[in-house]
Amino acid sequence: MNTLICGIIGAAMGSSGYFLLWLFGGLLVGAIIGWATDVVLCKIIKSKKRSSHRMLVLVLSELLLIFYVLIPLYRAYLITHPTRNPVTTTPSDLGLSYETITLKTSDGIHLAGWYIPSHNGAAIIAIHESNGNRTHMLPYAEILAQHGYGVLLIDLRAHGESSGDYFPFTNDNLDIIAAIDYLQNRPEVDPERIGGMGVSLGAMVIIQGAAQEQAIQAVISDGSDAVKLEDYFPLSLKDLPMGFMIPNIWMTDRFIELMSGVPGTPMKQLVTEIAPRPILFISTGQDDEQLINRQLYQLAGPAAQLWELPDTTHAGGISTHPEEYAQRMLSFFDTNLLKKP
Repeated sequence: MNTLICGIIGAAMGSSGYFLLWLFGGLLVGAIIGWATDVVLCKIIKSKKRSSHRMLVLVLSELLLIFYVLIPLYRAYLITHPTRNPVTTTPSDLGLSYETITLKTSDGIHLAGWYIPSHNGAAIIAIHESNGNRTHMLPYAEILAQHGYGVLLIDLRAHGESSGDYFPFTNDNLDIIAAIDYLQNRPEVDPERIGGMGVSLGAMVIIQGAAQEQAIQAVISDGSDAVKLEDYFPLSLKDLPMGFMIPNIWMTDRFIELMSGVPGTPMKQLVTEIAPRPILFISTGQDDEQLINRQLYQLAGPAAQLWELPDTTHAGGISTHPEEYAQRMLSFFDTNLLKKP
């Protein structure tokens, strides 16, 4: 069983690249795990009369190893080593004027990006999801640009056309710092009117950046997730069935930190560091997303807002509720960037 599961995991990891290599690699890992577990248990349980017990323990041990070690390892790898998707469209396809830019971070990473100039003095940093690139933020940029906002769209490191071999999920957001520096040097942008928005991974990245840099005056977080195990607590009675996931989440944290080389900071801590600056949390009806965003909203101060979309899948609000999404996004930035004293 473990050999089959490991093979499936391996094939999934190689689905966009070396499929057969990952498939056979997964099968090999599964076979080794099964053999090693069997050898260890044979030494522990030597009696033939207890062979049925040995088989039961063997199966349970392999399942626990897969669920609490291999799957977290797989998830951590996917997060820190995203798939690069091609950039196939540009703002000009939407009738928008823009500049192609390249930002250089303080650690030498080159970030590919587009900048749509501002006509109202305000500008928004738009950050895409994991395995995505700046093209995925064009629907948001179109709405903002049509109402005068400047929009800076970048590929995060190790995504799209940006350099970098891996994405340090728990980094100090040097990518966001480079984006802020760029906007603060644009003559048409008021440095006091810079906002940020992100979708999924981008929501977490923009929150991390806003916690680090006071220059981001307002944040829209669409589909934020947990960064650390602490972000899930406290669990209510209806959330207690998630308890079996705790070791899985904890192991994922450890593997991400190992692959990133940098310890993470809980989202709960970050939103308190952003307050009293306003954050609009957008959350779908998925249980863990709803749980996390409600808790973040409660900690984010009196200026925070929460918009829940129970009928929408993760980060799908702009497609399922396009008119309300545009209205809420513009109203939020108008109030907190254009109308601020």
